[in-house]
Amino acid sequence: MAKNTQQPNNPKTTKLVQGFYRIKSVLIYIYLLFLILCINHIYSKTISLDELIDTARQNNPEIITMRKKWDAVRSRIWQERTYKNPLVFVEWQKLPINSFSLSDAEERMFGISQMIPFPGKLSIKGKIASYDAEKTRWEYRKTELKVLSDLKINYAMYFYINKSVEIYKQTAELMNNFSKIVESKYVVGKATVGDVLRAQIEATKMSNMVLVMQQQKEIIKAKLNFLIGKKADEFIGEPEELTPKYIEISWEEIKKMVISNNPEIMKQTALLSKSKWEKNMSYTEFLPDFDLTYRYRTMDMRNDSQDFMLGFTLPLWFWRPTLNVKEMTAELQMAESEKENAELMALYQAKEFFVKLKTAQQLIEIYRTNLLPRAEQSLEVTEAAYRADREDFLNLLESVRNLLNLRLEYYKYITEYYQNLAKLERITGVELTNWPK
Repeated sequence: MAKNTQQPNNPKTTKLVQGFYRIKSVLIYIYLLFLILCINHIYSKTISLDELIDTARQNNPEIITMRKKWDAVRSRIWQERTYKNPLVFVEWQKLPINSFSLSDAEERMFGISQMIPFPGKLSIKGKIASYDAEKTRWEYRKTELKVLSDLKINYAMYFYINKSVEIYKQTAELMNNFSKIVESKYVVGKATVGDVLRAQIEATKMSNMVLVMQQQKEIIKAKLNFLIGKKADEFIGEPEELTPKYIEISWEEIKKMVISNNPEIMKQTALLSKSKWEKNMSYTEFLPDFDLTYRYRTMDMRNDSQDFMLGFTLPLWFWRPTLNVKEMTAELQMAESEKENAELMALYQAKEFFVKLKTAQQLIEIYRTNLLPRAEQSLEVTEAAYRADREDFLNLLESVRNLLNLRLEYYKYITEYYQNLAKLERITGVELTNWPK
């Protein structure tokens, strides 16, 4: 019979092993809890507008393209102010008719030729190039303002959609609570089956609106990612609270900002200056350009010699520069008209957004100080009356809907305020911003 070699369990060892497994389980639980909290923190964090703006300035393809274009155009300034490359030449002369060996040439000539524009021409070309770069700088600024304005407008909409989701959820919860009250009243014969169904339908409608707004939220998040130069499905945090912070600025101050900083006006100003210098350049076509040439000659059996030659262009076909002057004069007049049109358009747009901004500000205050408090009070009174059987359910339902609509409208006007502020910043070219930091 085989001898049993298994040792009996040691009670102390068993307790140690059990204690080890308990500690291990607790540590695993703590780790999982920590992991869940970290994930929740990551996916519930807010994203500030300043963070999005900084990212857009660095990553937005439109901004990057215009920045590179500006760099490229600036490099033309010194190109236009510099002489063209000189011509260096070597000649072998008087080769025998039956020889193709260069060493048999009796004369060898080395020379250099430089075309020199009439004094002042290169300076004018440099001026034209500098104003072309100035025009491109304002195009870059216009693109940057457009992207940042779109970003602010969509951020404000992101805030509104987020608030709408919150409001619809709260209203759905409120209607679910009222539904229970109606059901309890129905049991005792104090409510009709129609009231029960209305309460359930209203709660379901609110839940459905949450789904609709969640869909809109995903779309606006994709748009924000596009504007900051990221893929549509990348994570982006929740928007910060946009509380009304009004700007104290007059229309006269806005007008001065528009005239001094509007990128389209500044672009047309640069084009006007460029046209003036192009007209000056057209007059220089009546002036000759010079060609300086130096040649050094070596000859067999003779002393070396050298030549200096000065040539110049002859503006014989005078009607060509005359017509060019006429063309540049028309271009200058067109540039003046376009600048005037840009000023009128910018002031019109600024006035439109300024009026809308002030109107939204007034409506926000009306809703905040008057309509919303009254609607909340009305719901409280109607709810108490309904519980006491002094009001019917339709009046209660109307109060809920009224409060819902007023809350949505309140946040809509806050959104419109910040959207019009963003549009006004785009037109003035100045950050007027009182965006929450």
